[in-house]
Amino acid sequence: MLNAGWAVALAIALQAGAPPPDAASPAWTDDQPFTRLFQNLGRDLQALPSIDTARLLGTGGAGTLIVRGADDNLAAWADREGESSFTPLWRAVGDGWIQAGAATGAYVVGRLSHRPAVTHIGSDLVRAQLLNGVVTRGLKLAVDRARPTGGAHAFPSGHASAAFTSAAVLHGHFGWKTGVPAYAVAGLVGWSRVRDRAHWMSDVLFGATLGTIAGRTVTGGHGRPSTWAIVPAATPGGAAVHVVRIGGS
Repeated sequence: MLNAGWAVALAIALQAGAPPPDAASPAWTDDQPFTRLFQNLGRDLQALPSIDTARLLGTGGAGTLIVRGADDNLAAWADREGESSFTPLWRAVGDGWIQAGAATGAYVVGRLSHRPAVTHIGSDLVRAQLLNGVVTRGLKLAVDRARPTGGAHAFPSGHASAAFTSAAVLHGHFGWKTGVPAYAVAGLVGWSRVRDRAHWMSDVLFGATLGTIAGRTVTGGHGRPSTWAIVPAATPGGAAVHVVRIGGS
């Protein structure tokens, strides 16, 4: 059941495959993510409603409902297991401020080294983290779900959404050779939140969905998307997930 739950969270991100930019893609540009912060945010918010977003939300929402049935069991298991030695690292990796700092660092390095590609990717990372932060924080305040430990604002997981945002941006620019390890790291971040009893599994799954949407929204147009269809199935151990790729290059 534990592996199945993590696989669903990772599979949500694997719905949207995109190869790296090719010769037909636009030139690398500097969107000036800080001096044009509000202009870029407004543009990204306008771009959110799309077929791609609807597809991701539909699949992610369905997966969240499926996994929610295992929330209590997973939380009870994590409580019995006690503290983990591996979760502090992934908790730090998924911290929103660290993700935003890394995005800012990439942008600054690109500007200082006069490398337009690095500047553009850093700009996309900054914009995507801002978009994700606005949406995730808004839902946290609106839903105000209690955490397994009793704290507030559990849904959705901000660590998961921040990590999957960066993974989606890197995937959109570099394709699967970078996307697969990036999503794997994001999956570990999400699982660490369940293991620490900071979030329910359904919080993590929907956070992963939001992060993927934010990254996809900002990097839209960088490549031809493919579709990953997710087919959940019940098993004696809990659940299984079948993933099928359709289209793309």
